[in-house]
Amino acid sequence: MTKIAYFDCISGISGDMTLGALLDAGLTLDQLRAELQKLNVEGWEIGAEKVVRYGLAGTKAHVHAPEQHIHRHLSDIAEILGRSALDAAVQQ
Repeated sequence: MTKIAYFDCISGISGDMTLGALLDAGLTLDQLRAELQKLNVEGWEIGAEKVVRYGLAGTKAHVHAPEQHIHRHLSDIAEILGRSALDAAVQQ
């Protein structure tokens, strides 16, 4: 069964907001960490906390990684995905 998530972001969405929405939709932080570890990219940490802003509750994801002066191009990202331990369908 295919599951589809649709984001109606009339004013955009950031990466931490996307991760928070996925965590609120049922993805566990442990599942997220396990999948990200399959990328074989080191030096990152991820956490999350429940927050209330302007009367709305949600999950805020916190991604911590050292600042790097590496600029990755699409070919670099494709290479990371290709050598990862992610399922082939996820790599695609």
